[in-house]
Amino acid sequence: MIELYLIFGIGFIAYRIGWLGTGSRPVLTNLLLYVTLPCLIISSLHVPFDTSLGVGIGVLILLSIYFLVSTAIYVRLMSAWLRLGKETSGVFQNLLLFGNQGFIGVAIVTQLLGPDYLFLAMVFNLVYFVLIWTYGIWVMNQTAGQSRIMGLWKNPGLLATLMGLCFFFFPISLPHVMFQAISSVGEMTVPLSMLVIGCFTASIPFREWTHYMRLKLTWLIVLLRLVVLPLIFILPVLFLGLPFEWVAVALLLSATPCAPTICLFAETYGGDTKLATVSVLLTTIAASGTVVLLLELVRHLHPLLT
Repeated sequence: MIELYLIFGIGFIAYRIGWLGTGSRPVLTNLLLYVTLPCLIISSLHVPFDTSLGVGIGVLILLSIYFLVSTAIYVRLMSAWLRLGKETSGVFQNLLLFGNQGFIGVAIVTQLLGPDYLFLAMVFNLVYFVLIWTYGIWVMNQTAGQSRIMGLWKNPGLLATLMGLCFFFFPISLPHVMFQAISSVGEMTVPLSMLVIGCFTASIPFREWTHYMRLKLTWLIVLLRLVVLPLIFILPVLFLGLPFEWVAVALLLSATPCAPTICLFAETYGGDTKLATVSVLLTTIAASGTVVLLLELVRHLHPLLT
């Protein structure tokens, strides 16, 4: 996490002193969305399928569907209840629905549970990868014309996800040299995304930054994303008698900070980029404490409720 903050700081300083001007933002955003992020998706799903975890695979996929669908319904209703404007509603829903599961989530699972559970973490992320490139973009630009909505199916992120699913489920793989090239490009995603978030943050005037810090909506997003929604999701699951490690994988990935991809969506498809940027930064800072606390809470509740 400290490494992410340092990269963010580099992007912030580079933008403020003029090394990265305003014209660099759309270029870097397109590079992330259409090149490095699709490569990261393909390389992360390019893993051998572990048939010995058959039951666990099915359970984690069902848990992922349960969390994402129920969260999507919940935040959509809440957005309507709060009467958020068009520019804010799509960002609000995406920030609460999609966490940074692909990078921070996988890293947290590996660190807190061990590398043996990395495969199950990737299984839990399968539905997430599909939804963020379809439903996530659709929510962000519902007022767009039909031709633009249909264009979602040509999105490089979705195409990369479908390709990655083929590698994940079927006994096929890329040639080693090609995989190494794609993997190398994909590895740029995390540092590049934090640089862009640093640029976004630096572009917000101090007066507007303090405005968003004072907004109740900002802190509502932080509280819901990191604490309330993961607990609502995980408490009923504890009564199913599932192994603790499976529940822990689902919890850790569901309690990740807001995905930086939402800032890129807001910039590309129209939305409140400033709200997205502030929320991503705050949740990324706070998650270093909330994730561990939630895991310990579930560790104590699991034997009592199963």
